[in-house]
Amino acid sequence: MSGGKLHELLAVEGDLEGTFKRIVEEAIHTLSGKPDHFRAIQKKLEMFDAAKSQENLEERKEMVTTVLDKLDYVAEHSIRYFDAVLQKELTNQNAEADLIVDGVTIATSVPATFLLGMETKLKRVREIYEAAPTLDPGIKWDETPTLGNGVYSASYPDIKLKTAKTFQHKILVAPTDKHPAQIEKWEEQIPVGKYTTTTQSSMLSPAKKSEFIGRVDKLIQACKQARQRANCQTVVGGDIGKKLFDFINS
Repeated sequence: MSGGKLHELLAVEGDLEGTFKRIVEEAIHTLSGKPDHFRAIQKKLEMFDAAKSQENLEERKEMVTTVLDKLDYVAEHSIRYFDAVLQKELTNQNAEADLIVDGVTIATSVPATFLLGMETKLKRVREIYEAAPTLDPGIKWDETPTLGNGVYSASYPDIKLKTAKTFQHKILVAPTDKHPAQIEKWEEQIPVGKYTTTTQSSMLSPAKKSEFIGRVDKLIQACKQARQRANCQTVVGGDIGKKLFDFINS
């Protein structure tokens, strides 16, 4: 892959890693659980009695592969994967780009690996701003800097009456010598005071919340674009896989 672009190497690294993992798992399973793959057997029966020579028989079981061939197969794919990882890391030492947002350079010569990590971290930061509560929409709010930065007061206090229970009555039928008066009674709530509630809130206005999230999104996008520029770096050549297995198998 030497001479190609870093983004091209990154595109195949995942496939090489997946192949490496599958082959290693299969090799361990075969080496430890299928010993008959590595044995060849010849079984021959010869009858001592010539009259029974027709009962002579021969059985053969061929060897599927050898342990060394299996190890060589694993090494072949491991070498390709290890070399790709080394080339990626060598190239990443030079892979960098400026982080630019709305034409303003936030940082210069930022490593590609940092930019990749920041994309993930900023997405987590975005979740924080998304979780921020906003001011109740049915209330008019005024900024109140005397109470603190980002504190609002409701423009109009909430007023509710305090009432008390009382009973009223009226005579429907006047009393006579023979019948008592017929009286209707009922309950009434009459105002005896009032509650005045003044509310302050440090929640964000919906507009301010949108601004914050928009800026985080711009940073995420800028990190992605900068990483793409950094990943246009030419791959630095390097090989280590064969040397590792030469040492192991020496």
